[in-house]
Amino acid sequence: MILVDSNIFIDYWKNPTKKQTDIFLHNEIAVCGVIKSELLRGANSEAEYSEINKALECFNVLTFGESDWQELARLFIKLRQKGVSIPFQDGMIAFVALKNNCQLWTSDRHFKLIQTVKPELLLL
Repeated sequence: MILVDSNIFIDYWKNPTKKQTDIFLHNEIAVCGVIKSELLRGANSEAEYSEINKALECFNVLTFGESDWQELARLFIKLRQKGVSIPFQDGMIAFVALKNNCQLWTSDRHFKLIQTVKPELLLL
């Protein structure tokens, strides 16, 4: 399964490539609440919000449970101890990918920083 970051969706919606289309068509794709929220907040109208929401309905949704908050905090502690500072939402996305043993498809440089501390984070 591949967890797709919001920057990939935005790039794809603006200028889809054959490579991206192939990845979407031939893999099990997932989103999480943070990614959905990032995409939905970019809507400029109720119609666009509905269109984005509808587009995301066909993907698996990976959840974040109550007990995950403590483990997320441990991830941030480990990152801080190694001198890695990242946005909170990127930590959540990385945690969800790690928790679900997913590849993370992103072009955001923060995830390569996370990977220096958590090499098991698989990036596409």
